[in-house]
Amino acid sequence: MRDLHVLMLPSFYQSRHRPYIGTFFRDWAQALRRAGVRVGVACLEDRGLRGLSLGALRETHFQLTSGVECGMPTLRLEGWNPLTQWTAGGLVWARLAQRAIREYIRRYGRPDLVAAQSATWAGQAAWCARRRWGVPYVITEVNTRMGTGSVRGWQAAVSRRAFAGAEAVVAISENLRTQLARLGGARLIEVIPCTVDESFWTLPPAPRANLPYTFYAQAHLTPRKGFDVLIRAFARRFRGDATVRLVIGGGGDIRGDLEALAHTAGVRSQVSFLGAIPREAVRDVMWTANGFVLPSYAENFGVVLIEALATGLPVISTRCGGPEDIIDDTVGILLQPGDEQSLADALSAMRAGPAYDAEAIRAQAVGRYGYATVGPRLRDLYCRVLDA
Repeated sequence: MRDLHVLMLPSFYQSRHRPYIGTFFRDWAQALRRAGVRVGVACLEDRGLRGLSLGALRETHFQLTSGVECGMPTLRLEGWNPLTQWTAGGLVWARLAQRAIREYIRRYGRPDLVAAQSATWAGQAAWCARRRWGVPYVITEVNTRMGTGSVRGWQAAVSRRAFAGAEAVVAISENLRTQLARLGGARLIEVIPCTVDESFWTLPPAPRANLPYTFYAQAHLTPRKGFDVLIRAFARRFRGDATVRLVIGGGGDIRGDLEALAHTAGVRSQVSFLGAIPREAVRDVMWTANGFVLPSYAENFGVVLIEALATGLPVISTRCGGPEDIIDDTVGILLQPGDEQSLADALSAMRAGPAYDAEAIRAQAVGRYGYATVGPRLRDLYCRVLDA
């Protein structure tokens, strides 16, 4: 096996200001490390203007910092950019990323490959870096709007250009591969899923209790996640039943609306809202839950689904792009997005039906999505395109 040095360039990444984002990018990097790849990370911490103050400017002033994080040399450019959702802001982000890439090369040497995580905007940054330093790149696409086919205008044009310059594009689901092929630009599209840290997401240390029967839902609280449908479906089946509860984790702008809905639906005493919590707390809740629910309208994959499966939880989700690749009837239930009646029926069936085999659920998740499976697939793709 050839020696391989890969620079991971995520479009967003965990930081002290946003500790709960981009964890799946770190998982990919760790899976590659365990597959024998030398991996480094260069990332931009682009804070929004909501936290802007004189003290914050002293703390964050586009400085470069470096260190070893999770065994990987990691270089961070700490700055401000509230407009990354727009093309102009994204192009500024990609230009700033050149500073981080240049400094990474100076400190740690020129990588064989840049692994850009999403065309917007790490793919654009990798395209610029290739023109400047001649480093080839592969894009792993995760942008939900790519999966729904809703990328338009300049973002579509910039993405197509980035895809065209890449040695390969990785889609994390079959639906996303189809949508990327329609968008165009990519010479080679391979499906390689997200990965799960099987040493962290494990079966619970003690048997799960059956009472109260607990459904757990975890996501950033936006309308796209369909949690309003979940609360109404839960109320339809379990209102007033103290033996069943629903726990919802995640921060987001609609939390207050969801709490009000739970009150109006008559299940506020049965529904708990945890807010944004670290992954250790997410795992703790999964260890005490009996079923996991993600009723989204659109998902390119659904990382939280494979995390739940790795703890032995059966899952309920929707045919919305990514979960179709993950869920079959041995590990859970799939239904159409927005279908309150079907979701109520699925909750009831999981509650009343025969118990799922937690060990078998975990074994399937680890076998398909564990580091030992996904890391070598990424490594082999990188080696193949470099040797072509």
